[in-house]
Amino acid sequence: MFTGLVEGTARLAAVSRHTGGATFTLEAPFLMDDLRVGDSVAVNGVCLTAETVGGGSFTATAVPETLRRTNLGELQPGGRVHVERAMRADGRFGGHIVSGHIDGVGHVADAYPDGDARVLVIRVDPSLARYLVDKGSVAVDGVSLTIMRAERDRFSVSIIPHTQAVTRFGEIQIGHTVNIECDVIAKYVERLLAYRRDGGASGGIDAAFLARHGFLR
Repeated sequence: MFTGLVEGTARLAAVSRHTGGATFTLEAPFLMDDLRVGDSVAVNGVCLTAETVGGGSFTATAVPETLRRTNLGELQPGGRVHVERAMRADGRFGGHIVSGHIDGVGHVADAYPDGDARVLVIRVDPSLARYLVDKGSVAVDGVSLTIMRAERDRFSVSIIPHTQAVTRFGEIQIGHTVNIECDVIAKYVERLLAYRRDGGASGGIDAAFLARHGFLR
């Protein structure tokens, strides 16, 4: 699990594309103090596994399905990505629950200054927009943000100066693709309401089980 408070940006030193997907070499010296082989690292919000670690960098592989459903397939050497190590059990939880499982991509439709902040308007498919609400949480390229306004096919977020400085959001432009992970709570609520509506006919956990344990009233 992650918090959406990214630790910084890593430089993409190399990309090796192969039939099994793509292997990325990421320069991130600030992660090296306790990063180990097998650890989870969110790269632009996508949960990947560190396969090799050393010399100030690590490698991670994304399979074809991940490349198709996220912006990792667009990455080129020299670019920068957001990185965050998995949350420690004894750490401070300052963002929101982020799983590293991307729901889909969005595209920056507009970007403009608002005082010291920078507002990004991100266009998304309505199938994702239904999970977004005003003042709710969303992870954009792995960064935990608060939604200013949610509409049928887009939402806006305000990027404070600190976030602009430590992420790519200070330079991101109209047309850029970003990874979107909706708040998991909204997805659970939708699923529970579906069971309540159809009595569990959609399969999975039995509605009677949910009722016994107080989920359905």
